Amino acid sequence: MFLTVLVLLLFNARCYGNPEQPCSLKDHLLKEIERNLVELKSIPVHTPEYRGHHAANYIRWGKSSCPQDSTLVYDGYAAGHHYAIGGSGSNFLCLPKNPEWKDYVDGHQFAKGRLYGVEYEIFHNKPYPKSFLDKDMPCAVCLTSKSTALMIPGKINCHEGWHKEYSGYLMSEYSSKGRFPSEYICVDEKLESIPGGDGGRNEAVVYSVEAACGSLKCPPYVNGRELTCVVCSK
Repeated sequence: MFLTVLVLLLFNARCYGNPEQPCSLKDHLLKEIERNLVELKSIPVHTPEYRGHHAANYIRWGKSSCPQDSTLVYDGYAAGHHYAIGGSGSNFLCLPKNPEWKDYVDGHQFAKGRLYGVEYEIFHNKPYPKSFLDKDMPCAVCLTSKSTALMIPGKINCHEGWHKEYSGYLMSEYSSKGRFPSEYICVDEKLESIPGGDGGRNEAVVYSVEAACGSLKCPPYVNGRELTCVVCSK
């Protein structure tokens, strides 16, 4: 308490007689807040731009190119965690074909995360041809001139006022005890694979996703039916 009073007395003594300075700690703090707000407003917020407009990006899974109305940023290899090994990340990444290295130690080290190439696990001819079984998945990072991009599960068309980038089917890790979870991704309906990528290593893998009735309302959903998806922009 004594220290607080002393600080206030010293502060008031410093600004006493100076009409350009506030003579209370409260006034001083308010002035500082106002000054900081002015400075914050003057800081430009940078968002991606495409031909002078705000832009959005998205990943087109299962393809090495972008739709006609979007620009290819880069294409690469879909990668994720090993289906049978815990840890690392649960999301999938689109790794570029031309990696750059900095500080590193070659060889597998203790206590590290790991990324593996993603393979299709397709055992039936719907929704994708069975010929893609064990083939590696490509990906493309795309830039759209629209300001936002959104993946909508269970749809193949966009809502009114939205632009369709591509549609396909949901894929994820296999639903089974002992498997580790992954994210759900929207894989293009016109599937592609990486040339020469058919080794069947079974490391990072994805399967089509079907609806499971119960807490999920059926109808409108149908038990065991493969789920569609669409990526939309606006």
